[in-house]
Amino acid sequence: LWAGPLCTQILGLMGARVIKVESTGRPDGARAGDPGFFDLLNANKQSVALDLASASGKRQLQELLTHADIVIESARPRALEQMGIQAADIVRAVAGCVWLSITGYGRDAPMREWIAYGDDAGVAAGLSWLLRDAHNHTAFCGDAVADPLTGLHAALLAWAAWTRGGGVLLDMSLYGVAMHCIAAGGLQNRSDSPPDPADILAPCARPDSSARMAWPG
Repeated sequence: LWAGPLCTQILGLMGARVIKVESTGRPDGARAGDPGFFDLLNANKQSVALDLASASGKRQLQELLTHADIVIESARPRALEQMGIQAADIVRAVAGCVWLSITGYGRDAPMREWIAYGDDAGVAAGLSWLLRDAHNHTAFCGDAVADPLTGLHAALLAWAAWTRGGGVLLDMSLYGVAMHCIAAGGLQNRSDSPPDPADILAPCARPDSSARMAWPG
């Protein structure tokens, strides 16, 4: 809903041609949310809607995947595997291909089948424990914070892999990125006293200057 679209929008801002692929039977769930947020994440992308329950739709998807320099897969692995599409096979067959898989908890069993959102992935990684430890109360840390963190890290990783020649299948999870950010923050550097709220700037969304992405019809 957030990490994958943010990743690809950043790549688009860097000059990539981005094609957003959705299923006609199950379009991006973010379309049902705030229109401004959806437009902000999907500005300047091309949009393709395929009937992935049909043989022709699966062939069209396969064709798109085999012509992409970078594939951002934002679903559990079984979503494509049940259609006969294996990420590792495409990476081997397409020279220089970078396949970046964004999941909740990674591609390894049994967690590969687990569903995650930015809030619960952050809790699983320990962000709410840190908040309780610092402020004596438990709550979600940020608004689905593992999603934007993962989108940012995914864009950097995909770009770096492509500039180095590609040919890799990358496994990135919301849970893993949240844990990485906790470690990078350095628990030993935390202050015993909470920060002054006056020193914390309120987040402000960047403006959306694009036209709304229409659903292909």
